[in-house]
Amino acid sequence: MTTDLIEQRVDLTIRIAANPDPSLIGKPIAECESILVASASYLADYPPITTPQQLSAHQCLGYKNFDRYIWHLHNGDEFQSVDVKCNLSANEATALLHAAIAGGGISVQPTYLANQYILDGRLQRVLAPWTLNPIKIYVLYPSRQHLSATVRALIDTLSEEFKNPAW
Repeated sequence: MTTDLIEQRVDLTIRIAANPDPSLIGKPIAECESILVASASYLADYPPITTPQQLSAHQCLGYKNFDRYIWHLHNGDEFQSVDVKCNLSANEATALLHAAIAGGGISVQPTYLANQYILDGRLQRVLAPWTLNPIKIYVLYPSRQHLSATVRALIDTLSEEFKNPAW
């Protein structure tokens, strides 16, 4: 569930979304790249995954805001869509991240969350170099008319900071 910015008197929010709320003013400030990950313990129980279609035979962890779980993957100019079974779904990325670390299955994770766990060995990348379409990171606010100088400055600062994200 997302917060109603006007009702809650929120000046600005940052959201990662394919389609942000059309009632809000939005400025894309970065792209959120996502990859497939799973724990070594989960992957040890299965043969290596070498094609996207093999994902449909796995336990997957999905985002609750989708009716069907279809993962759209690309590798260069090659695109494939895979219908996966999600035994666990949540509406928050870190819940799925921790489920993947605990061996619950394969998860789509933003690189900004997953990279540290890949580096320390708690997660492994699945099906590299296949990736998912990036999703935009937006700064959203309710109105241009009532935008304070402070909020405008924050938007400008965030736009500058996210030009070259560390992840």
